[in-house]
Amino acid sequence: MFRTAVIKNIEVLLESSVNHIIAALKKRFMNKEKVSRFYDVVWTEYIPDYEATKKHWEIFFSEDEVRGKSVLDAGCGTGIFSIIFANNSAGRVTGIDISEGSLKTALSLKEKFALQNANFQNEDMHNLPFTDENFDIVWAWGTVHHTTDPFKAIDELIRVLKKGGSILLAVYTRTKLTFIHEIIRKILVRTPKRTWTALSKIMAFFLTPVVFVFKRREKSRKGEKLEELILDWYFVPIRYYYKPEEIKSYLEKKGFTIENYLPASGRFNSTSNFIFKARKSTRIK
Repeated sequence: MFRTAVIKNIEVLLESSVNHIIAALKKRFMNKEKVSRFYDVVWTEYIPDYEATKKHWEIFFSEDEVRGKSVLDAGCGTGIFSIIFANNSAGRVTGIDISEGSLKTALSLKEKFALQNANFQNEDMHNLPFTDENFDIVWAWGTVHHTTDPFKAIDELIRVLKKGGSILLAVYTRTKLTFIHEIIRKILVRTPKRTWTALSKIMAFFLTPVVFVFKRREKSRKGEKLEELILDWYFVPIRYYYKPEEIKSYLEKKGFTIENYLPASGRFNSTSNFIFKARKSTRIK
């Protein structure tokens, strides 16, 4: 009887574990789909200005540095950064995203600039189809924090980066005001999807004078409308925040050397990305 009871308990535990795993996978898939559908809206309506975006890109890279290099634009969105890399002598640029709407926008930009060295494909950052050490440069501007597991995404980006290669990560900053932003976001994402664009425009109208008067600095990346930023900030289904030292420590433990650091990309600390550009050690096994 004792043996039967033990076996029964094991079976119950196994069944519970399997159900838990299945539920977690379903939740992850559903969240991924929500993010995909969200950016089908955002990056088909809003396309950042090329010249303004290029000036921001030049804070971290130059044409000489990227000439002939292979580049992964992870979470490419409209593909604007992929286009900038390709247009500045990169050898091979691969832009990936889970949003079909975003990829259509990226392909239209590729046609507009008549580029042959940029390609776009639908891929999940958690499970990249590329071999180890495939790219000289990995660019992930404001993307890993929208995945269901940011550190798993970072690990995948590190895996496909060549030894001696550069990675750029722009990540949302966690501050004392983060909980307020999260309360607002969790309320707004429950509103009907068809109202999101209109709500972001209304919020932008009322917040424009507030931003003008109280901003701490100018944005490092220009060429984006306030309504677009509000939509991306308050209506996105998934977002994570980190302290800069968390990401810095993680990269250094993985054998990276920090080469460039921008503490805040936005007008306010609580609505900013911090940005690290880091180089992978040539001695990593």
